[in-house]
Amino acid sequence: MTADIGKLFRLQVSSDVLRDGLGLINDQGEVVAEVFHSDANNSLEVSLFERDLAFVEIERLLRRARTLLGTFEDGNLLPSPLE
Repeated sequence: MTADIGKLFRLQVSSDVLRDGLGLINDQGEVVAEVFHSDANNSLEVSLFERDLAFVEIERLLRRARTLLGTFEDGNLLPSPLE
């Protein structure tokens, strides 16, 4: 599943045995940032692979990740957003 979020980037859902995630993909097909949640230890991790990414693109990635990654395997919710 992918979703366009701007002129140069798209989102792509990905997963492996222990983690589910959402990647930010540039127009060359490279993953430039990702958010994964781990069911092994109920944690969220963000990785940035490119310098000088636009704040708005990172913000969109994090907001979509909160919605798409929803809950951990044991039913616990993701941490509440800070206000």
